[in-house]
Amino acid sequence: MDPTIAATVIGVLLTVAFGAFATAFAWLRSDMNARFDKMDDKVDARFERLEGKVDGLIMTLARNGYLTEPDNASGTDD
Repeated sequence: MDPTIAATVIGVLLTVAFGAFATAFAWLRSDMNARFDKMDDKVDARFERLEGKVDGLIMTLARNGYLTEPDNASGTDD
């Protein structure tokens, strides 16, 4: 086979292979980003539920008188 034709065929094959790898990487990356977005949404929802529970606990403790301001007028910790 003529070296010019062989070099052309090899160049085309390498270009196609590089394009395939780049496309596969982009596809996998977008798929991973979608999964991370779903995971972030789940984590955000859990934090919102936890925040609501903590707020409810604080309000209940304050209503029942368990949370009061300290009577430390001197400014020192005894």
